[in-house]
Amino acid sequence: MRKDLETRNNALYSKLVPSMGNAGTMEGEILRAINKIVYRYYNDGDKYFEGYGCETAGPCHAFLVDDTPIGNSLKVIFGVAELSLNSELYEQALDLALEKVLDFIESKDGKYEVSDVDMFNSESHFEEEEEEDLCWDCDEPINWCECE
Repeated sequence: MRKDLETRNNALYSKLVPSMGNAGTMEGEILRAINKIVYRYYNDGDKYFEGYGCETAGPCHAFLVDDTPIGNSLKVIFGVAELSLNSELYEQALDLALEKVLDFIESKDGKYEVSDVDMFNSESHFEEEEEEDLCWDCDEPINWCECE
């Protein structure tokens, strides 16, 4: 994360996001959601659209693109992230998304929308693919294996 974004983010986060539960404002919940996506990537390698990230960060992504006033802009940015085949492009997309969120919140000039919305009530657009069990002897999927 770029240092300038981190500074702006930290100031707003401490103001708008409580230590537990939803934020109580739309802007706080938007900030909480993008921070969850960023945290899961930088701490656990989770991407909201693949693997375990579908579960951990997927609902946050769905909330941001489906249920927020900046959802359409974020869809475009996240679309780049989904197409990225390397971490650098994904990280750049996260920075752009965070910057869009911060610009939106700062434009409100402290006039935040009171809301009981919770980012975790959104359903991920992506599902974690289940891995097939492979045969120990031939490395073929168990249901295709002819070893036994």
